[in-house]
Amino acid sequence: MSQTKSDFIAELFEQQSAPLVKYLTARFKNVEEAREVAQEAWLRIYRLDHPEELENAKAFLFQTASNLSIDRIRRVNLERRHNVFGDDATRSVEDTVDAQQTLHTVESALYELPTKCRQAFVMHRRNNLSYPVIAEQLGVSTSMVEKYIIQALKHFRNKLEQ
Repeated sequence: MSQTKSDFIAELFEQQSAPLVKYLTARFKNVEEAREVAQEAWLRIYRLDHPEELENAKAFLFQTASNLSIDRIRRVNLERRHNVFGDDATRSVEDTVDAQQTLHTVESALYELPTKCRQAFVMHRRNNLSYPVIAEQLGVSTSMVEKYIIQALKHFRNKLEQ
């Protein structure tokens, strides 16, 4: 008998809730912030159509939490940087131009990717689809979807470093 989504998530939560918060607390040095990120990771798992079909739900959960923590740290650092410059209009214009150039670089890099790689990346990042769902829609294996995502991220990193 297959496990229902609710039962699966409840069991995963029981097994991984404390380790996840502990992992995130080590990153943030703040239990409340760790709990907030963990809650968002659990919400992401819950939003999946069939989380019980994930090959490694624990790894997916921890990778999602890790990505969310990186996003949070970047956002906090950006806010701090912005506050350092205050109301300096010149710096604000430079920041806006830098952000627009970065966005243009990423958009250009996206369209340089092979079609299936680009589709997989967009389906995963914008539509929040799981690898197995993307694999089914593109007619490729789940491991190929993983390779597409890694290829796209490396391509973006290389373009942004140039």
